[in-house]
Amino acid sequence: MKSRPIFRVVSALFGALLVLSTTAAAAPDQQGQAGFKTERPSMLDAVMPRVQITPLLTVGDVLSSGYRFEAIPDGIAFRLRSQGGVEVYVNHETSKVPFPYVPAAPTESNGENDFDNAQVSRLILNQQTAGVLQGTFVIDSSAGFQRFCSSYLATAAEGFTRDVLFTNEESPDYVYRQEDSWPPVPGDPAEEEAGLVVALDIRSGEYHSIYGMGRHNHENSLPVPGYGYPVVLSGDDTFTSGALTIPAGGPLTVTSVPAQSQLYSYIAANTDALLADEGDLWAFVSDSPRVTDYYDFVPGSTMSITGHFIKVPKTVATGLNPDGSEVKAADLGYPPPPNDGSWQRDPRFATPLGVDGPQWVLEYWSDLNNVFQFVRVEDMAYDKRPGMGNVVYIADSGRGTVGDPVPGLSTNGRVWKMVFDPRDPTKVSSLSIFVEGDDNPVKTVGEVHQPDNLETIPSGLLITEDPGSNQQFPAGSTDPAATTARLWLIPFAGAPQVVAKVNQSADGGPTDVDGRAPGNWGAWESSGIIDASAAFGPGSFLIDVQAHTLWIERAPGDDNNGDGQPDFTYKREGGQLLLIRIPQR
Repeated sequence: MKSRPIFRVVSALFGALLVLSTTAAAAPDQQGQAGFKTERPSMLDAVMPRVQITPLLTVGDVLSSGYRFEAIPDGIAFRLRSQGGVEVYVNHETSKVPFPYVPAAPTESNGENDFDNAQVSRLILNQQTAGVLQGTFVIDSSAGFQRFCSSYLATAAEGFTRDVLFTNEESPDYVYRQEDSWPPVPGDPAEEEAGLVVALDIRSGEYHSIYGMGRHNHENSLPVPGYGYPVVLSGDDTFTSGALTIPAGGPLTVTSVPAQSQLYSYIAANTDALLADEGDLWAFVSDSPRVTDYYDFVPGSTMSITGHFIKVPKTVATGLNPDGSEVKAADLGYPPPPNDGSWQRDPRFATPLGVDGPQWVLEYWSDLNNVFQFVRVEDMAYDKRPGMGNVVYIADSGRGTVGDPVPGLSTNGRVWKMVFDPRDPTKVSSLSIFVEGDDNPVKTVGEVHQPDNLETIPSGLLITEDPGSNQQFPAGSTDPAATTARLWLIPFAGAPQVVAKVNQSADGGPTDVDGRAPGNWGAWESSGIIDASAAFGPGSFLIDVQAHTLWIERAPGDDNNGDGQPDFTYKREGGQLLLIRIPQR
């Protein structure tokens, strides 16, 4: 995924983390034994005293079964198996839509692409050693999904009658739902705009595309406990560097809006109804007419507002016309999206063209109906303290804009705190800023640099960073503020602390085949943090690292424009899955 007061660590020291080696040497599956652990060095270093980190798998590691730990590990979920061991699910944020890409003149040197579409790994870990015993894909590349980001395993604790893994597409692109997913022929009835929530029924092994959960850049889907039926939040991770231009010719009379990210809730009668996509989508709206977007909370604001959720029309929510075709702006009398770069562009066209389809329709509808506009909603987590599951923390990575803190500028981003009515999930008692990063410039050492993934524990929040380009430093920088991406602990009482930071020393090393100088510090990100205390003891967490500037494999890309030359370079980015133990305080 690509992206923010105070807390204290509360957990006992715990076990080792497993990372697979990028040497790709086969290692036996060892059911009932210690299991496999990577031989590669850790991509995460402890900063807080007495923190222990164990790498488990490194991208490229191969088990004797043939399973290979794939690129760009992201969202992590787990459950304990009745027959023993720990079942871990890891998203892979890969996509066969090239990025970066130059549609007017694509070449092998100016474009990049992953070898695979998005996938979900299922790993079995030894509960005593955290060694990997088995690895398979429960959703593989042949499904044609794009960029799975965060994930969440919903259980009875959140009102589900069986376990359901939510994984989420963070992509605006048109694709075919097959191995050769891109580029689809424009206008082909088989093409589909990405941006779906996918629900994996753990018991049956079947997965379901839940169109009604909204067509947008999904980071995560978070079930909120306490209502006795599924209430699942999702945030729009759409990102641009500035305001969205509103084209003329439609019902909206404004010429621009400052941001384009919303918070939605999908409510279904029960688990079966959710899997059958029989629920309704709702959008968050402020009760205060003067406070309708991120920037209406000036830096350092202590303001709190109330709000409510309004129902999204079914066609807008699903992005589907009654005949099953993809909805376009003209179908609802909306203008087509802008082509000026303020909206997502279609990489299939040499001339810049805004992507028209379900995501644009939902965006325009949200502006027309005064839906609250965040800047870039990333991950979410609910409060784990007893009786406080109706309190939700929302990471908003902001824009990472350079400049002194002033109203209308987003520098380091925020973490919002939303309190739901415990009896009515469509009512919000309070929305306020919990972690404020916009009161200081980018690169401020004591600020979270654009929050990404969240996890809550009874004492506070754990936050990973996704530092944007304005937060990064040249490799080897002597700037006192220079740092790689970090893992923060933000306690409910006490001072924030950096728990660990990414180690980018493998960049340019023997496993790196990109042929480039080491990337900026901050170009790698920590991600996927999840409390694994139930599996490995108090204070245990699983986390991963996305090593974006380390490629363990490369190959010439496809020729889609017919000039006889590759249009991009295929690359397999590095990364690692780790176990981190944080001491109790």
